[in-house]
Amino acid sequence: MIWLPDGCARPDPAELEAFWQHCRATLSDRELPDNWQVRWIGLDEPTTDEVIELILAGDKTGTFTLPWLITATGQPAPAVGDAIILVDFAGTPKLLVRLTDIYTVNFGDITAADTAIDGSPVRDLSIWIPLHTNYWNALLAPYDLATSAEMPVLVEPFELLFPDPR
Repeated sequence: MIWLPDGCARPDPAELEAFWQHCRATLSDRELPDNWQVRWIGLDEPTTDEVIELILAGDKTGTFTLPWLITATGQPAPAVGDAIILVDFAGTPKLLVRLTDIYTVNFGDITAADTAIDGSPVRDLSIWIPLHTNYWNALLAPYDLATSAEMPVLVEPFELLFPDPR
């Protein structure tokens, strides 16, 4: 099941499968799970392109997920080792990452140590908190939810697998 927030184009399932098979063949020396998830990270086309570039440069090394959205949308909960295909705003598969850790922090308790995995333009808490408050409130609104200090946030460090940075 693929759930993506409104914004980016829906990826073509055949294109996703072809990308996955290409990654598996290219990374045959690395152990990969049997399945994958799809995510889009960004607010719009320019920020999505910037996020992809930050990941490729090794500047952004993780992401964040809301358990409330997982529950509301019926997504599977992420797990360490999950492979995630990241798509651009056009829905084209661009990167493959693997979650290396997952831990939960309440939104009101997020620190600079947590946001250190995000891209350098938004790591500072004075930028990160309002940006994510606005973004997540837009995603939560259809479910009659809103960000709060007690809201759990999954902090998800990842490693870039494809293109292979080795």
